[in-house]
Amino acid sequence: MITGGAGFIGSHLAEELVKRGRNVVVVDDLSNGRMGNLESVEPQLNFRRHDITRGLIELDGLEKLDEIYHLACYPRQISFANPVRDCEVNLIGMISCLELARKTGAKVLLTSNTGIVSNPQTLPVDETFAPNPLTPYDTNKLASEYMLKAYHKFYGIRTVAVRFASIYGPRQRVNEKLGWRPVIPEFANRLLGGEAPTIDGDGRQTRDFLYVKDAVDGVVKAMESNVPEANRGGMFILGTNREVSINEVYQAIAKLLDSKIQPKHGLGKADDIMRMRYNYAKAKTTFAFEPKTTVEDGLAETIESLKRETAVR
Repeated sequence: MITGGAGFIGSHLAEELVKRGRNVVVVDDLSNGRMGNLESVEPQLNFRRHDITRGLIELDGLEKLDEIYHLACYPRQISFANPVRDCEVNLIGMISCLELARKTGAKVLLTSNTGIVSNPQTLPVDETFAPNPLTPYDTNKLASEYMLKAYHKFYGIRTVAVRFASIYGPRQRVNEKLGWRPVIPEFANRLLGGEAPTIDGDGRQTRDFLYVKDAVDGVVKAMESNVPEANRGGMFILGTNREVSINEVYQAIAKLLDSKIQPKHGLGKADDIMRMRYNYAKAKTTFAFEPKTTVEDGLAETIESLKRETAVR
């Protein structure tokens, strides 16, 4: 079962698991996901439109689950706008998955957030860095990680968490209704429409950009790992150990779109993280995670996908 499986990352995970011959159940309320993301594999899926905060145990047909991938989330960018809803989706939703695992014996994987360690003094960040959450999203993801450990210790449920760097790729879209504006599609959409995008602050803030296919590879490897820590609530960073500034990303996207439009610069955000670079050595050693896609290649594929979508519209 994949919660949030009709979303950006979840749909790529669903495709990969179907390709591997798995029987996949997708649970999604379609608040940020869309059925079109699952078009290539929809006939092979069992799709349930459902809000996970209402619980999962009552859903029929989930008695024989082996794996639960918890990807459904309320976006970090807007978590202060509705912190109660953020808690419901990100923490209560986690508990719903764990309660279902008690019933089925499934292993549970949580996709967490490297932003839990905010504005570190040194780089790269690894799993030993102390938490410093700046938003309700970070706080609820951290609490969910602790919940994994608690349920493992008390009930013996197999659990694991992966903290994502900044994921990007095809199907990542702006959601105006939610106020969700990932930087890469936001820049590209503005430029495709002939508008100047706005960069928060001076644009020198950096991100560790991980291509979605590499993120999915790490998720599957963490779920399949038989190493004790990957079954006892252990946490693993999935990143690239490379910094790229927002200005560099803008310039790369403008070049791919052959655009000469110069960006605007707005005010910086209080909850922004100024530098990101994440050490994935623990995941590499434990379950052979290794990102394969360069930012240059990943951006090229992402922009081509966005251009195709724009042409269809």
